[in-house]
Amino acid sequence: MNRTTYYFATNPLLPEKGVISVFRRSGGGVQPTDEVFSRDGRWHATDYLHLYRLGHDDDDLVEVSEAEANALIDTWTRAWGLADKERK
Repeated sequence: MNRTTYYFATNPLLPEKGVISVFRRSGGGVQPTDEVFSRDGRWHATDYLHLYRLGHDDDDLVEVSEAEANALIDTWTRAWGLADKERK
């Protein structure tokens, strides 16, 4: 099954910053694909989720729905002036 899971990252030392990153993991199985949403309006490969699971956990991750992730991304892209850019 090809399930995609979304996560918000927050920094517990800077709670006033709110969500600082949006991640997604897709593909499942032995070789999942992990990506982070970037200010250029695109998803980019990252090893952050793998490192987080290994104990590199300066930030807190919270699993969220695709709708929640998309709502925040829409807010960010409007704020960044990327509202009309396609997210790939």
